[in-house]
Amino acid sequence: MTPQSTKKTFGYIRVSTVAQNLDRQTDALVAQGIHASDIFSDKLSGARQSRPGLDALLRVVRPGDTITVQSLDRLGRTALHVLQTIADLHERDIAVRSLKDGEDLTSTTGRLLAGIIVHIAEWERNMNAERVAEARAARASRAQAGEQVAGRPRTALTPAKVEAVRRLRESGMSPSAIAANQGISRASVYRALEHHQ
Repeated sequence: MTPQSTKKTFGYIRVSTVAQNLDRQTDALVAQGIHASDIFSDKLSGARQSRPGLDALLRVVRPGDTITVQSLDRLGRTALHVLQTIADLHERDIAVRSLKDGEDLTSTTGRLLAGIIVHIAEWERNMNAERVAEARAARASRAQAGEQVAGRPRTALTPAKVEAVRRLRESGMSPSAIAANQGISRASVYRALEHHQ
């Protein structure tokens, strides 16, 4: 029978520029009993996507472990990214503890807050998926209606088509009616008329 693995507490610290010092955050975590070798760090802007220190930590932590930070904003580049990171850790059964007052997610109130955060992050993911699906459906609908999609080549105007557009226009038909009659866009109608002139 394999013995149950011991729960561990890791630390994560981050500063926004190379010029800034990590010592204050390191000292705060060491004072909480976290060994220096278990503290992962990054020296870069929170706006950057890749953070090697946090990525390495996320590969090491296991269910039941705890990640301690000085404040929750160290975990993400935006408020939404912080929420999503916390939600992902919560789903992996990894606790998040902040030394900043009111941010400890390992307390009773904090666990309730973590549950709310999970639902907010899930809601945001669903909203993003819906926006992508709606945009895709709108593009497909426009394509079926015969509208020109950005980046696609213009409809070819044959000499016969140009002549037909000219005759219909001379008969008094509007550009919109000509477009519908000939199965082309209004822009193609105007191009045909310009070509004739």
